Amino acid sequence: MLTHLTYGLLPTSLLALLTVLPVGSAWSIFEPRQSKEKPLNQVLASQKSLSTYYELVKQYPDILLQLPSYDGVTLVAPNNDAFDKFHDWDPQNKSLVTNLLEYHILQGTVSTASVPVGVSTFAKTLLNDKKYANVSEGQQMLINKGGDDVVVFTSGLGSRSTVVEPDLAFTGGLVQIVDTLMVPPARLEPTTRDAYKDLQSFLGALYAADLVSEFADATDVTILAPRNSAFQLVAGTLEDLDKKALANILRYHLIPNQVLSSTEFQNGTNLTTANDAIPDLTLHVTRAGNNVYFNSAQMLQPDILIANGVVHIIDAVLNPDARAATPDPAIGTQAPVFPVTGTKTAVGTKAPVPFTSDFPCTVDCPISTASSEPTGSADGAATTTTTGLRLSSSKGFAARCTGVPAQAGAAAAAAMLVGAVGMEFVGLV
Repeated sequence: MLTHLTYGLLPTSLLALLTVLPVGSAWSIFEPRQSKEKPLNQVLASQKSLSTYYELVKQYPDILLQLPSYDGVTLVAPNNDAFDKFHDWDPQNKSLVTNLLEYHILQGTVSTASVPVGVSTFAKTLLNDKKYANVSEGQQMLINKGGDDVVVFTSGLGSRSTVVEPDLAFTGGLVQIVDTLMVPPARLEPTTRDAYKDLQSFLGALYAADLVSEFADATDVTILAPRNSAFQLVAGTLEDLDKKALANILRYHLIPNQVLSSTEFQNGTNLTTANDAIPDLTLHVTRAGNNVYFNSAQMLQPDILIANGVVHIIDAVLNPDARAATPDPAIGTQAPVFPVTGTKTAVGTKAPVPFTSDFPCTVDCPISTASSEPTGSADGAATTTTTGLRLSSSKGFAARCTGVPAQAGAAAAAAMLVGAVGMEFVGLV
């Protein structure tokens, strides 16, 4: 439960908020639990690297009125260098700054020592704006710790924020200083179109089947998204299907009403999907070592945050008519569950990326150019097949389809150039 106080009674400074509230009030989390703990304002003021963040918190003290009155909080505080990467933004934009600050406050006290090594852990934040948090109880981010004990927070568009100064205690929780701003997750469309280009075929197929709204607007979803090469392998089969048949296949990739991290998939369990065309249809989970399979499709890249849940990239298109397919973990590539037809001109990664022609068209937009060369995904990992971007104003090219409006497409590209801090946050949408 979040505690809200009357806006008209807001104190005029953060110092007032943190030092004059009585014991037993809704603000009791700011009362010292131990004498050695300092008030938050003293902790922030003592860190020269947090001067920009501290000024923002003082400028928008009403953010603190939302702090839970139980279990403490964790402030993920970007240092000055993090803000220096964040060009062309307006600190007077209350909506922007409010969303940003709320996304940097975790529900509960999270110490770096408590983070398990090698395990992705979801943590809920105070961000509840439906534009970025169409999920229950606050938008999430991921916490990971490597073997070197370095803790990284992963947020929207694959942005990674490394903890550079851990576990600064104050009388209500902890402050974790990071080197990069966390990005409130974007909607499914720009995430799959611009940040993770290896999912463009999947997005195009959703447009072809009129399912974008069903996938992108629902609350609390887990999406298993096949990469481009999975669609290239069976493009001839899928592109020949009518809209209803294609929709039935794609709904088999949507797990509704649950946001499941990669660590929550338990071996031998069966998941209910959005495909209700076949009675008692489920998706079988197999864990073999570090590998996770859905039927026989392997998870390749887990835990991509979107506004309404999470996306996991898989290596094959799931077939509801082949729900009995099981993996052989001893081999690298599983038997296909659709006829391998490619396209009329080529098969596999040399085939044109299918379904991208189903993107909505705009007058001035980036152009997709097929490529079989591996390129980086949003987190820097290599992907099998992706597309390059060229501006439609470039010589020799006409406007084509993108899947997002031209302004949003340009905004996403700009966002990644300044450290992937979200499209709205570069002032382009």
